[in-house]
Amino acid sequence: MSRQIKNPGRRKFLRDAALAGAALATSRLANPARLLAQTANRSRVIIAHGVGVYSLNPYAVNTSPLVAAWGSVMEPLIEADYEKRGYRGVLAESWEMKGTKLHFKLRRGVRFHDGTPFTSKDVIASFKRIRTDKASLQAPNLANIKEMDAPDDYNVVINLKLPDASAFEDINSRVIIKQIAAEKMGELDNRPVGTGPFKFTSWERSGQFVVRRNDSYWGRPARIDEVVYRAIQEDAARIAALEAGQADVISNIPPHEVARLKSNPRLRVQHVQGLRPIFLVLSPAYKPLDNLKVRRAITHALDRERIIKHILEGNAFPLSGLLSPQVFGYEPGAKAFGYDPDKAKQLLSEAGFPNGFEIDYYSPTGRYPKDREVALVIVEQLAKVGIKANLKTPEWAIFNTDYKNGKYPIYLTGRGSLTDADTLFQQYFRTGTTRRVLGYSNPKLDEILDAEQQTFDSKKREKLLWDAHRMILEDAPAVPLWNAMDIYAHRADLIWTAPPDEKVQMKQASFKAK
Repeated sequence: MSRQIKNPGRRKFLRDAALAGAALATSRLANPARLLAQTANRSRVIIAHGVGVYSLNPYAVNTSPLVAAWGSVMEPLIEADYEKRGYRGVLAESWEMKGTKLHFKLRRGVRFHDGTPFTSKDVIASFKRIRTDKASLQAPNLANIKEMDAPDDYNVVINLKLPDASAFEDINSRVIIKQIAAEKMGELDNRPVGTGPFKFTSWERSGQFVVRRNDSYWGRPARIDEVVYRAIQEDAARIAALEAGQADVISNIPPHEVARLKSNPRLRVQHVQGLRPIFLVLSPAYKPLDNLKVRRAITHALDRERIIKHILEGNAFPLSGLLSPQVFGYEPGAKAFGYDPDKAKQLLSEAGFPNGFEIDYYSPTGRYPKDREVALVIVEQLAKVGIKANLKTPEWAIFNTDYKNGKYPIYLTGRGSLTDADTLFQQYFRTGTTRRVLGYSNPKLDEILDAEQQTFDSKKREKLLWDAHRMILEDAPAVPLWNAMDIYAHRADLIWTAPPDEKVQMKQASFKAK
């Protein structure tokens, strides 16, 4: 299969087809007269991702590129500072933890886009909305909150049910909306209002999301007038849009296109080691995945090195476990079962499936680099040990909801913006916390996760996370694959630094002086 993907004739065919596809995908902007104007436009940036904003409720999304779109309009109390391995204040000036209490001192002089002052009431209303909105995908992150109090307009105190050493990670990037909007359930009104450097302008479901600069921003105003987040699912169509001037920044560049794009003087390519581990989930609620030997057999059946070399062309970092080295809780000695197809067949036979079995396998398309090609190779590798995987590729809005509700037996996914192992372990493997790995439960693992959350000595906590990681790998409810290398391309006159967390924003971007 790798020879087909790397075949130059096939590449030319894909590019030619993509140019036609991009014209259809971006038909609203496809007339030539406007094209030249777009190419020369120095006040607007069009960002093309494989996924689009599918709801006007900012809490109904938790996909990193979409969180970034909302984060341009609405702001959190704190956000991750990856260089310092900590947090930086946004709407909060300071924060501290004492036992089960989190105290945030809010920034003064901040106003929403409609002129309403930002206060502690907005914070409490927003967090209540996250926790109680049926459409919220962020509710599990705030499940440990017992009660909240606002002593005055600029102080918020959050009382936790249980001590949690990683509590600030749950608050990280949760955007704040106006109290009056937060108290209305369902999608927000047609003009969502935030405190961010950009104001909401317009939206088309899963199409495009448009924002304009907030000239009254409390911080340093943005230097870009307008930003358009556009959904173009196919990799080749996104590239064609960039080359035609119908997009200014695109994500998920297929590795085989990097050299060609670098040779274009009008474009620039950026590589960044991402924070997202990519892995395959095996939900024990679906037979025969309830059998440990079957799950281990699947782990042995997958050759991640071959996929990285031939499909991703080396643009990824192989994972022996579920964590990359930059994540707190990483341990080099934690290793999943390695590639061994003979061992896979042996385990399947011992489990009562000497002739294999048939099962549905789900994968997103356009969400991760070459995800469809990766899915096809995984199907091929599973077939070699006797497992017939029926590949399903629902659109992202459906996939993103269904996998969180436990509707898929096997699926490919990634966990973005990961800085602390606790986040991944709680979200996927803690009993009763999630349906993402439906049917998986290990009481001993739960005990370790409870203990590490209540351990404030970082070295002791790290060792508990090592124990948890090894236990998960032994149980094999997920198959580690790789840590992504994110590849972006953009117009050369745009000054912008690619982030490690897929959250593409134009807060600090500008155009080069002519």
